[in-house]
Amino acid sequence: MLIGVNLGGLEDGSTFSSRAYFDYNVPAASLGESWIALGCLAARIPHNLYRMQPGGQGTDFDATYLGYSTALAQPYLEANGFVIFDPHGFGSIQTSGTTVDITTTSGQAQYLDYMTRLATAVKNWMGDADPWRVAIGLMNEPYQHDNATYQPLWNTVIAAMRATGYKGVITVPWTAYQAAAQFSVSNPVPAVVDTVGPCVVEVHCYLDPDGSGAGDASTSTSAGVDRFSGLLASALPDCYAGIIVGEIGCPADAVSVAALTNTFTALTADSRVLATTVWCDDKWLVNNGNYVTPDQTDPRVKAMLACLST
Repeated sequence: MLIGVNLGGLEDGSTFSSRAYFDYNVPAASLGESWIALGCLAARIPHNLYRMQPGGQGTDFDATYLGYSTALAQPYLEANGFVIFDPHGFGSIQTSGTTVDITTTSGQAQYLDYMTRLATAVKNWMGDADPWRVAIGLMNEPYQHDNATYQPLWNTVIAAMRATGYKGVITVPWTAYQAAAQFSVSNPVPAVVDTVGPCVVEVHCYLDPDGSGAGDASTSTSAGVDRFSGLLASALPDCYAGIIVGEIGCPADAVSVAALTNTFTALTADSRVLATTVWCDDKWLVNNGNYVTPDQTDPRVKAMLACLST
């Protein structure tokens, strides 16, 4: 299992704000390089859809803003790592200046346009790189509908992305903010249609009591293991090449770190788990308990590096 971090910041601030370093943070490429130097070769790079396509449906992406993402991703490609470009929209799209649910007629049209352009941009950037090194997430943490509603939309969008010639990984989210705990033997991950592949399911799992990622301390050393138990006990549809844990995090207290360590142990033992990216050091979230820097004295970083050694 690869392990790494979310290089957060590009998604910061209010949805329609657009001033770099003022309304949102632009992480330096050196931040990713610091994690790479520790052996943490996976990265997930969230972005804001409005900033990426400020002109709205049918218009080109903002080259400068797209360049922020690709500059963060480049060191991972050069290190033979793994990088995910992730639209941080929570089930909505905002490129026309308003927030629209992606399952509505208007929202789906905007979303298809957006994801087709994103697939084309990433395809052009990655060139002839190994398709297993680059991923595009369909959407961060959709939650407005059930999985049966999202399933046909994911199939439509996957087909549109593949039609551009994009052959990299596609990560598929599901409802309930992508919570790993929603799945079980009796409620397995739904299938999608991807005639090209590879396609993986992406789940999230914070270790605070309500799993929200607010940064509160865990109250149980088995919190993560319990939340993953149903997913890891269930079979994945053949359409998926594996599982990616796109977000996980906890504070540095002893119980939380033990919960993180136990979760990593469980994930590493399952060969279907391909990568895990910890929510970490976005400087605008410095007061959040999940904030972690590439400091090897931090017990959470020690847990990450110990996972790499297994």
